[in-house]
Amino acid sequence: MGSVDPQEILADAIEMELEGKEFFARAAEQMTHKKTKDTFTGLVKQEQRHVEVLSAEFDRLSRGKSWASLREIEGQKERPSVSSVFKDKQIKRIKLSPSAGELDALKLGIEVEKKSIEYYTKACSMVDDPKAKEIFHWLVGEEGGHLTILSAEHDYRSKSGYYYDKAEFSLEVE
Repeated sequence: MGSVDPQEILADAIEMELEGKEFFARAAEQMTHKKTKDTFTGLVKQEQRHVEVLSAEFDRLSRGKSWASLREIEGQKERPSVSSVFKDKQIKRIKLSPSAGELDALKLGIEVEKKSIEYYTKACSMVDDPKAKEIFHWLVGEEGGHLTILSAEHDYRSKSGYYYDKAEFSLEVE
């Protein structure tokens, strides 16, 4: 599939990761429950790592180099600041209302991760380079892990009766 520009795939991926990172940062600020806040804060750090890996690949390709393996990128000392190109872009904001409760934020987070998994799975099939496939395959696994964490947190929260946006309390005894 020579018609697919790998740099375009990477540019979209970087934008998507920055969007996710921004969403998780806003969600972390709004949450009152420490465990949920910590979950979102941890995701911010991981999305930043994804931005760095994708930016390094974008940087390499834009300099006429080929893809690097994940190990090569992890070993690089300096981080390219390609993501700064995207800071000015109007990141499509994921709407999180100021009154959003934990379950709303977790549900949105789950959607963010599902969208990422779908994108990276598709990207994997669109590139020929084995190192590119490796990077996208790794990202599918990473986002899959995030999805598991968010889903577990959502299930736990919805069963435990924590609703910070509504005065709903479960009177059931477990």
